Amino acid sequence: MKENAVVLTSGLLDKDFSKTSHGLIRGTDRFNLLGVIDHVHAGRDAGEVLDGIHRDIPVYESIESFYEASGQTLKYLVIGVAFPGGGLPDECRGVIIEAMKRGVSIVSGLHQRLSDDEEFSAIAAEYNVELMDIRKSRPAKDLHFWNGEIYEVDTPKVAVLGTDCMIGKRTTCRFIMEGCREAGLKAEMIFTGQTGWLQGNKYGFILDSTLNDFISGEIERAIVDCYRNESPDLILVEGQSSLQNPYGPCGSEFIISGNIKGVVLQHAPGRKYYKTKAP
Repeated sequence: MKENAVVLTSGLLDKDFSKTSHGLIRGTDRFNLLGVIDHVHAGRDAGEVLDGIHRDIPVYESIESFYEASGQTLKYLVIGVAFPGGGLPDECRGVIIEAMKRGVSIVSGLHQRLSDDEEFSAIAAEYNVELMDIRKSRPAKDLHFWNGEIYEVDTPKVAVLGTDCMIGKRTTCRFIMEGCREAGLKAEMIFTGQTGWLQGNKYGFILDSTLNDFISGEIERAIVDCYRNESPDLILVEGQSSLQNPYGPCGSEFIISGNIKGVVLQHAPGRKYYKTKAP
């Protein structure tokens, strides 16, 4: 059963860095999304802010205003922004503390572990709520090396890769999956980032919290498990980062270790340069 949740975007709902919230607004099988907490866009519909489509997901100024207006109970507050550097800004702490004191657990995909924060941990213990750091690395004993089982998979496999970061790879992957299903094809998506997990996809792993030696094996394991358990007509693999951006080159491991035979390449013609600190 899906649990009630709201997403925190802290004034950034309409920005690219809110891609986690954007994914959840477009659809999640893991949560019953009741609203977005964003003081800048309060009073609007989150879908209309995102892409002009009304989705009946209200934007509230605060946790308090959510409770006052909705009359609903909450299980989770999801941090919906990939803040630069992966840390939590100080201005978000008050909202998180207020939520925990109301019995709400916190779900975070940030690099900064909320469970390592002494103040957060003390409040979570006092109010019996969870601090879920979904980007926390799994222990090596639970990870897999690549072993060649991928060559048993005869289902067509397509990866969605990009020439830059934050270019819509996961969104396109999900759109293709949904379109295939509407057309009568059994399509499955392999998630490789925290938002894909938050959306409720069954197969995958979070690449940038996985020890490098095991990335190839985790790609293979997710595809093989999906193939064996679901017998899909098509397997779609969500790419990460960028094929070209020096900030985080990534992509060949999907093609090689996943034995991928088709690629959807995302490109933004309006982007001319990669940002650097060079003069």
